[in-house]
Amino acid sequence: MSPRTRYLRFFSPPPSLPDSVLRLLTCLDYRRGIALVAESVTGSGREIIGLGSFNAIDDHSAEVALVVRDDWQRQRVGTTLARRVLEAAEARGFHRFVVLVHADNFAIRKLVKKIGAVVSATMSGGVSELAFVPRHD
Repeated sequence: MSPRTRYLRFFSPPPSLPDSVLRLLTCLDYRRGIALVAESVTGSGREIIGLGSFNAIDDHSAEVALVVRDDWQRQRVGTTLARRVLEAAEARGFHRFVVLVHADNFAIRKLVKKIGAVVSATMSGGVSELAFVPRHD
């Protein structure tokens, strides 16, 4: 990922994924949190091109996160991955979602409006917290 993509997703441009974030993404119970990857099949094997996840906030709400590799952005990977994460979360009883969005991340704001109806939004320090419910159209 480019420094800008890392910055928009993690709110800082780390040169590599910190161990604490890696643990958050991989130590999941598959009931209150999951992570899904999007892959591309190439001549040399498979490449991860996106990651989507949810983690429970309480018994009915979950925080959702998403990142797509730069060269795969704007190709509906994020939309498809987000919908699958929401489907998995809803199957586990979660129906309200929260996403933390950097003020400069217009693409994720557009994606959230496409897949959900925003029910509340707050901003602090250049980061918005959007609460939404999924659209089922």
